[in-house]
Amino acid sequence: MTSPLRRRRVVLASRVLLVPYLAVVALIVWLPGKDAESVTGIVAMTARMLAGWGVPFEVGYPVLEFAANIALFVPFGALVAAAWPALPAWKVVAAGAATSVVIELVQIALPTRYPTVSDVVANTLGAAVGFALVRWLRRGAASSRD
Repeated sequence: MTSPLRRRRVVLASRVLLVPYLAVVALIVWLPGKDAESVTGIVAMTARMLAGWGVPFEVGYPVLEFAANIALFVPFGALVAAAWPALPAWKVVAAGAATSVVIELVQIALPTRYPTVSDVVANTLGAAVGFALVRWLRRGAASSRD
């Protein structure tokens, strides 16, 4: 059985971890385009590797970038869901969407960055996946106690 103390520790740890996670996301957002590419260059590197295997770069790169944006926001959804366990799914997903919209609005002001609607969609999906993962883990823990 999960004790109240353990639940409080998970909530506190999630809230604490949310701070450096958001700091890393902010760093990625505010970096100039060239510097951001060096941080997130794994997408282009992987797309080039796939191009060597016959997947055109023009196809592989956007798909990988979309997947990377999903992956970037899975921790957001998971940490918010774990930090505030009573929040319903729609509020966690809405917070992910709102955060993503703010990111894209910031990128409008940065001359070397390019805001896209697809990033908002992917980030929102990532937040939903993170929430679902936490919910699934909670259900698994609850069923193992039965």
